[in-house]
Amino acid sequence: MLLHAFLTSVLLTQAPSVAATPGRTPPSQSAPSTTDTPMRDAASSDSAVPMPTSGTKATALPLLTLQEAIALAEKQSPSLDAARARLQQSKELGNKAWSGYLPSVTASGSYIRNPKELSFALPGAPDPVTLQKQDQLSGQISARQALIVPTLWPAIKNAYLGEKVAGLTAENSRREILFSVAQAYLGAASLREAMAVQEQLLEVRRGFERDAQNRFDVGDVERLALLRATLDRKQAEQEVVRSRNAYATAKSSLAALLARPVDFDVAPPQETAVPLPAETGDVASAEKTALDRRPDASAARLNVDLARGGRKQVLFEYLPNLHATGNVSTSNTAGLTGVASTWTAGLALSWNLFDGGLREANLRESSGKIAEASANLRGTEEKIRDEVRKARSELESAEVNLSTAEERVKLAWESARLAKQSFDAGATTYLQVTDVNATLASAQMSAVTEALNVQLSRLALARATGLFDPTGNSLAPVP
Repeated sequence: MLLHAFLTSVLLTQAPSVAATPGRTPPSQSAPSTTDTPMRDAASSDSAVPMPTSGTKATALPLLTLQEAIALAEKQSPSLDAARARLQQSKELGNKAWSGYLPSVTASGSYIRNPKELSFALPGAPDPVTLQKQDQLSGQISARQALIVPTLWPAIKNAYLGEKVAGLTAENSRREILFSVAQAYLGAASLREAMAVQEQLLEVRRGFERDAQNRFDVGDVERLALLRATLDRKQAEQEVVRSRNAYATAKSSLAALLARPVDFDVAPPQETAVPLPAETGDVASAEKTALDRRPDASAARLNVDLARGGRKQVLFEYLPNLHATGNVSTSNTAGLTGVASTWTAGLALSWNLFDGGLREANLRESSGKIAEASANLRGTEEKIRDEVRKARSELESAEVNLSTAEERVKLAWESARLAKQSFDAGATTYLQVTDVNATLASAQMSAVTEALNVQLSRLALARATGLFDPTGNSLAPVP
């Protein structure tokens, strides 16, 4: 939408002409009409607000498109990098669970300095037997291998479920981050377009003020008309400053999301930048699509399975555990046996028969966690359904509002044209023409706002139904 260009072609042609009309005194030739050269004279205005020649050529900064912003966010967003780091950490859950079933080997050694060496001689032995050396060294290696550990079976399965939940959580974070970037971009693009409209409106107000001054100088209008034109020009300057600051703030927020300097301008998005998902044709299909495609819904369902696996893990604590053990030790003192190194191998069976009611308490706790996860699942599903319904309603309202705003622009344009004709014929006053043009500018700004609302509503509906994935670089597959 090139609303600023449209506003230029409409509003500037509505500036009151100083041509002679019935009952009016024509101005002197030393005060030329501002209608003929509105943009050329604006550059020499005494206004404190510097004006660019057009809204789209104010700076030489490169343009950033919506697709480029989303791609840049996925590449270097700090929040997305943090989500990827959390996902990488979660991938170690399975390895941690399997470590309980893999062999564990422990090595230990010791050095002891004794006060003196102890030895004694046996009858018939050629050498004395040393019982204790003054510098005594020893070493030991112990190995342990789980053979039957029932609690590890659900623990390993739960670890893999935890990895899937973490992956879905990270994917949901990725989509939310990209959704925030798209929202920020569309907001900045709308503010830029609104800024251009305000700048063009200021040019029109300046033209009106010059025209009113010329007419006042020749006695064609009262001083009230000149004061009104001056006030309108000052208000337009204030709106330009406000719109520029709002646009700069929006760009700063977008740059923070993209982790880049504010060295760009946003390009106006095309009408098809945010397409309407085909799956949102009716409420039932939209809700079903959302429950099937949204990562947070899938994660909530897996959390229920994870809670049930935790209860099963507590139940398996009632079963015995069997381990294979091995030990190798050596010392620099042979002792009475004359053997400095030895080894052992065996099986170790353990069975916790009573632990003071800890397992029973854990069972009750795990049952509560299952109930909590099930309630969270229901709550998530109801929240998703509500978001889908709201997004559909807001999109419908935004489309109706946009249609109404466009009709208002057409009506306001026609009113401005008729007011110009009436003014030239002497049938209306200057203040009436000013009010009509102010209505036209307001209609233009309303159209900009409603166009943004349509884009944002489509974006929100795509997110609510789980179809917002602009890059397709999913961090985890959604079941």
